[in-house]
Amino acid sequence: MSDDGPTTAVALLAQADTILAGHSSIHSATLAAFLARQATEALIEARCTELVGPVPGATTRSKLAILKSLDHTEAGQALALSWYRLSGYCHVHAYELPPTVGEVRAACEQVMGVVDVH
Repeated sequence: MSDDGPTTAVALLAQADTILAGHSSIHSATLAAFLARQATEALIEARCTELVGPVPGATTRSKLAILKSLDHTEAGQALALSWYRLSGYCHVHAYELPPTVGEVRAACEQVMGVVDVH
């Protein structure tokens, strides 16, 4: 992966961890999920650039299609799964319970596992 994606992802995941640990004035698992999803998107962008070159203007769903088609590694599958899971945590409806700290932390750990692999 290019260096920028993992560097950005680590910074965003650190911010999410600060929120989840309660070391912030903001206590929102949903906000932490949003930051983790941004981290995941940075890693997806970096991986797509490795696979096919820069894809400016491509939607995240298009990039996920690239990963599904061309990235047959566990890391690629983990990124796609994490993105879908975190997107669900970010889009909470009034009739749904928000994600728990444990759920978001588990998703963050999965994304961090991808960073550690590369």
